[in-house]
Amino acid sequence: MAASASGVLIAALAAAPAACSRPSPATAVAPAPPAAAVQPPPPMPLAKALVLESGGTPPADTSVTFAAGLQRTVIIRNGPPDNTVFVEVTFPPNAFRADSGTPATVRIRPRPGVYGIDLDTDLPLTGGARVVFKYARYFAAPAAARARYGGDPAYERALWIARLIPDGTIAFLASTRPAADNLQADVPAAGSYVVAAP
Repeated sequence: MAASASGVLIAALAAAPAACSRPSPATAVAPAPPAAAVQPPPPMPLAKALVLESGGTPPADTSVTFAAGLQRTVIIRNGPPDNTVFVEVTFPPNAFRADSGTPATVRIRPRPGVYGIDLDTDLPLTGGARVVFKYARYFAAPAAARARYGGDPAYERALWIARLIPDGTIAFLASTRPAADNLQADVPAAGSYVVAAP
């Protein structure tokens, strides 16, 4: 799908909003801070999970092509007037099973009304990718979350990034918080991912 001129920026430089794509140095993605010794919750039906909702002007779908073998970061923003970052997806140099320099196309489709994406690639994503959802501006807890957790702070602490499974369940991934209102996980493959609490 085509990239939106206003809703999607490629690269990690806030000072270069018109950038299309750029290699990221190997040091651009710092190792995740040590996580607490907490295992992700077991898989559960998607219908029973509490998926984090999102407001504002939704981000646009995007498709980006770049050379395999270099680290790349794709930044997707909500639409105007805010243009706040919705999600960052970083592909390490070994993300794709392909020779260095081979063109790799990735498609990222934000899921409507929630913090989630559908991630698709034309080359096998064998090295995974790092996804960081940023929800400071449009955090919207579903009504059931307040009933289950007693309020937004407890619900926020219970959030994980989860992968949608075709059988209607979700599998929670080891997730960390690199900054306030940020949730990060290494995703193993292309697929659909959401921010949710059990």
